[in-house]
Amino acid sequence: MREDESTAAATTFASPGKVVPLRQPDTTKDQDHLTWAYQTHVTAIYQYIYSRVGNRPDAEDLTAQVFMKAINGMRSDVSVPELRSWLYRVAQTTLADHWRHYYAEDIAELEEDVSKPLAARENPEAIQRVDALMATLPESYRRVLELRFLKGYSVRETAQELSLTETNVKVLQFRALNRAGRERGRTP
Repeated sequence: MREDESTAAATTFASPGKVVPLRQPDTTKDQDHLTWAYQTHVTAIYQYIYSRVGNRPDAEDLTAQVFMKAINGMRSDVSVPELRSWLYRVAQTTLADHWRHYYAEDIAELEEDVSKPLAARENPEAIQRVDALMATLPESYRRVLELRFLKGYSVRETAQELSLTETNVKVLQFRALNRAGRERGRTP
């Protein structure tokens, strides 16, 4: 464009007496595009979500959420593969939000669990049998079984507590359980 043409165009737009209409969005075209995008992709998105959540009600709700989120940002000037890829990304973030909410723990519940007193031993007969059985075992076997099963230590924690290797703890645990099984068979 030459300089005199650009100046003339600028003065045309700048003149206060002339109103230049702005381009209005074509809502029917946008609605048609949204309808087409939904009808074309809803089954694939639903199947993708269903494969992640494993139940129909959640999959249906999450699929609806994906398309509700997609309405605001959907563009009609992208290719079909780009649109499909974008819808899958929206589905992934919707799923992430769902699982984040699903697995969220209420802090008050955790505090209640921590503040509860330990439950009393409930079955005195079972306790006497366990105590009697443990008394028949050598000290190393007894100690491994106490840490592993009565106190709930992991193999690694037990190994650290007893200054042993994890392999050694596993061997001692295996032998202790075998011996306890044989001892149990001998006592009435």
